[in-house]
This record gives sequence, C-alpha cells and structure tokens, in this order.
Amino acid sequence: MGLALSDPLKMLASPYKQIPFTNQEDIIETICSIVSENNVEKVIIGFPVREDGKEGEGCEDARQFLNALQKRDISALLWDERYSSKIAEGILRESGVKAKNQKDKLDALAASVLLENYLAFIKYQENQEASI
Repeated sequence: MGLALSDPLKMLASPYKQIPFTNQEDIIETICSIVSENNVEKVIIGFPVREDGKEGEGCEDARQFLNALQKRDISALLWDERYSSKIAEGILRESGVKAKNQKDKLDALAASVLLENYLAFIKYQENQEASI
C-alpha cells in the first residue's frame, strides 16, 4: 500500500512510503500512527473505479477501510484512483527507472498522484467559490 503526504500549504504531494498489506487492523494502526506523527488532517483513500465509472473490484474493501478509519475519529474520504498507477509508471519510466525496480516505488508514487489530483480539485473548488 502506497502512502503520500502533502506539504502544510496543501500545494504539493510527495511519496511518503510503502507499507506491506498484512491485514486491515495492522494497516489501520500504522495509518493512525502516521496521522498522529504528521498532523494529517484528512486521509484520502484510493477508490478503484473502473474506466466506465462503475465500481470495480476492491471498492467494498476501500469502504471498509474508510469506515474503520472514521471509527477512530480520523477524517477520511474515498477518491477515484483511476490511472494513478499508470501515471506513476510513466513517471518512473521517464525518470529512467527500470521496470524491475519500479515495484519498490510505484505504490507510493501512485498515492502521490492520487493526492495531487485531490489537492488540485480542492484548489479548483476554492477558486470557484472565490469568484462567485
């Protein structure tokens, strides 16, 4: 599972780390620690929607993960993760990282792509509200 963090101004997203997926409880504990240590305001969870916009495999798992975090009083939401891994693969390829070495970086980079997408959306919303 890849993790990314934004800067305090919510302008940039950066890959943070990859954590092995063992079981949901261990992942929740790890996320809770990271949220606390880094003063995270909101956790953005990748929602695996298919290309046609319908829910894909893993959507129910994402919902369960969201509910588990919310039960711990962590603000979280689901966010469409379409193409985040493909974009991350392209970035790694363009950076000269060989395919066999991409796995160690791919999930965290894909998480940063997802987070950048979310940050761009909230910035757009802020700009729209300011222009009204």
